[in-house]
Amino acid sequence: MADEKKDEGVGDPIKILLEEALERQRNAMMDSFAQILQRYPEATLRLPAATLEIPRPLRYKLILKSPSSRVKDADAVDKWLNLLEGYFTFHEFSSQEKIVFALLKAAPHVKDWWETYCEQKDETTGLLFSAAPTWDSFRDAIKEQYYPVGSYEDEYIKWTMLRQGRDQDVPEFTNLFHTLRTKLGIKDTEQHLILKYRGCLHKYIQEEIQFLNISLLGAAYRYAIKVEQKFKQKKRDFGSVNLK
Repeated sequence: MADEKKDEGVGDPIKILLEEALERQRNAMMDSFAQILQRYPEATLRLPAATLEIPRPLRYKLILKSPSSRVKDADAVDKWLNLLEGYFTFHEFSSQEKIVFALLKAAPHVKDWWETYCEQKDETTGLLFSAAPTWDSFRDAIKEQYYPVGSYEDEYIKWTMLRQGRDQDVPEFTNLFHTLRTKLGIKDTEQHLILKYRGCLHKYIQEEIQFLNISLLGAAYRYAIKVEQKFKQKKRDFGSVNLK
């Protein structure tokens, strides 16, 4: 019986992946800690260990509430995914390790659903032609499964029809742009995002920035702010200006 327990889990790919990920995590933490200690003055290093403050990233603890199988809440799903992705910024996991880690942190029904989802996908596409799931495909599948019915479609329609409102300033519109983009998991080239963003702005802003050589979305935002401020100042100085 003891030998059976000892051998239990040997060769389990999920267990092996997790152990490798944790080993890399421990090594990365030790390297980071060594670098931090090098920056401390020598006098500080001679202090008792209890007086040394451990940097916050090394104490990072992930507390998650995974999606519910009974009550579907898009905001709760987004919060769960965002917390995971925030954790991944501290630790270099492969795409497959991210999925394994997320399933370990999720409720059992999420793991059961994912196994069934992968089996159905293999049956549909065939084992020879089915690609290994990526973190992006996992995240999209989670949203499709645990968003309320019609929620994803509603958000996508908002994205396709997105326009800056008449009384909406550039910062408010830009915040909505990034919120929808994050919720939908929009992955596109920087140039395509710039074109989408510019096409949603007021017409007078589009006309001012359309011939500028803009290569970053952040730069497009800063130019839009400047144009909006200039037109608002003109409105204050000379009266009514048609802002469309």
